[in-house]
Amino acid sequence: MKRLLITDLDDTLYDWIGFFIPSFYEMADEIASITKINKDTLLKEFKLIHQRCGSVEYPFAALELPSVLNKYGGKSKEEIKEILGEAFHKFNSVRKHSLKLYDGVEETLKQLSDDGIIIIGYTESAQENGFYRLKKLGISQYFKHIYVSESQYQNDIAANEKIIKVKTKKPDKDVLLEICKREDCSLEDAVYVGDSMTKDIYMAGLAGITSVWVNYPKEKNNYYDLLVAITSWTNEDFNREKLIKQEFEKSKMKPDYTIHNFKELLKIFK
Repeated sequence: MKRLLITDLDDTLYDWIGFFIPSFYEMADEIASITKINKDTLLKEFKLIHQRCGSVEYPFAALELPSVLNKYGGKSKEEIKEILGEAFHKFNSVRKHSLKLYDGVEETLKQLSDDGIIIIGYTESAQENGFYRLKKLGISQYFKHIYVSESQYQNDIAANEKIIKVKTKKPDKDVLLEICKREDCSLEDAVYVGDSMTKDIYMAGLAGITSVWVNYPKEKNNYYDLLVAITSWTNEDFNREKLIKQEFEKSKMKPDYTIHNFKELLKIFK
């Protein structure tokens, strides 16, 4: 009997790229307007900072942009933060309106939780991003634990007993094996759900856990290209992803289930 759900967060429970890209580029446009610095210059500098920090979700990276620091030389970060205040407000405003759960997610998590199913989140996002979004979306109460990446950012977010930090990247099957062991659940009774074939489905297959691929209808847009323009990925990261994709294709691994709405999970657990 299935009694443990391990779920990816970004682009599985909510449309991450669908809120982040519009929010980021609205902020970048506003920074360019305020500072009169060429937008392409800003984006190139953002990319370098993101690569240095290992994430595109680096809070207030704008305060470290060389062109911004050069323009406001002698001013403190707090003063520059105030100057760029409207840009940060733009990011928050767009995020507020575009960060939403996919259809059926909240109802499904609540039903599974009421049925006694243990729910664990596993994301490569850092604590201040992944866990923050669950709280912002009002669903953190359904999770027993959330496995997150270690943050590269020195922040003052209070530790939460639900948070467990992971030092490796997907697809590390040992993380799933550790989760099952911690929850005293057999592999046969665990289900893993995610949107990425090479990271989520491949990882679940390697661990011997029932895999569910969420294949949501996709809107046509250029968000992926815009993400690549500011990506934190280095050439090493792209090469690693290419190798993983080759290994996945060679394995001929397929998801045990494919769903198009999160609430279809209920049928799998029943």
